[in-house]
Amino acid sequence: MSEKLLVIEDNTDVRENIKEILESADFVVETAQNGQEGYEMIKRFKPDLIVCDIMMPVMDGFGVLKKLRADKEIADTPFVFLTAKTSKNDLSKGMEMGADDYIMKPFTIAELLKRVKIRLDKRREVLEKTKNKLEESTPHSTSPIGKELQEPLKTVTGIGQLIMTEHYSMEKTELVEFVSLIHKAGLELKDLIGESLRFYEVEDLRGKPEWVEKLKAEVADSKKVLEKVADEEVTRFGREKDLVTSFVDAQVAMPAEYLDVVVSSLLNNAFKFSMHGSMIRLITGEEKGKLILTVSDEGIGMTDEEVKNIGPYKKMSGNENVKGLGLGLINAKRTIELFGGTFSIKSTKGVGTLIRAHIPIA
Repeated sequence: MSEKLLVIEDNTDVRENIKEILESADFVVETAQNGQEGYEMIKRFKPDLIVCDIMMPVMDGFGVLKKLRADKEIADTPFVFLTAKTSKNDLSKGMEMGADDYIMKPFTIAELLKRVKIRLDKRREVLEKTKNKLEESTPHSTSPIGKELQEPLKTVTGIGQLIMTEHYSMEKTELVEFVSLIHKAGLELKDLIGESLRFYEVEDLRGKPEWVEKLKAEVADSKKVLEKVADEEVTRFGREKDLVTSFVDAQVAMPAEYLDVVVSSLLNNAFKFSMHGSMIRLITGEEKGKLILTVSDEGIGMTDEEVKNIGPYKKMSGNENVKGLGLGLINAKRTIELFGGTFSIKSTKGVGTLIRAHIPIA
């Protein structure tokens, strides 16, 4: 498969010329005319390499690089500045911020292709090292939890060992890429372990009604919690334009951290199982002393049999490659029911899913 490149350049002629040159070398190329548009494109397009001008309107190249390196999902993407500025201070600033290379204007076709090829070759070398090291790490597991933990554990242990033994010969940018992969794996482990702990916590609480009654005395501001979770999830998946929200002001008889977990799980599933550009709705209303929470998507949907068989460590057929333990929906359902609410799912294969929860208002 051809590698994907993103060119961020405000000069239309330069932008289109670079695009034409790179496409003639069999790369898949997208373009953006300013830094803000470019950053949004990075989130959607997930390029293998970015070529970015420094001086641009709306957001300059330094701004794009800063946001890129701060975003855990895309932080390790190779970044090459395209600039006519030759100040040592500018070059130094870019490299300190994590730029991988510079291409100075004016440049020849050969220079452009050579710089791009060098950075892509370096990236492939890093990925190949990672793959080889991971194949040596951690035994195979067939248990539901073990299978999901295996890949991030292999990343942490394998790359950690690689850095310990070969760090003296690695470039700074190479180390950054490896550390970024470890960071991503750590976040995956955090999510997986968190899901499991929440499942067993709710199971434990189901046998302790007196504890649940005490927890019901804690009140959550539903609008505040939902706004926070919505912002976190759209940022995580890079789908700020896909989520429609509408919230009422209501206090629910449930601690804020439990409501947070419920909404995070439901939105996470909606984003995972729907395409970029498709609509997701997160809406609340109030009826007969209950907060009505609905989450709907236009994703792959489920059959009636799949809805009926939702349970811990079960995944929908055909989606075994989606990361997770299959605990999101069951955790949300059991948490809602634990606090005296109800939970229902309506789904159609290939059309989408609608989840509705009724949560007691304090």
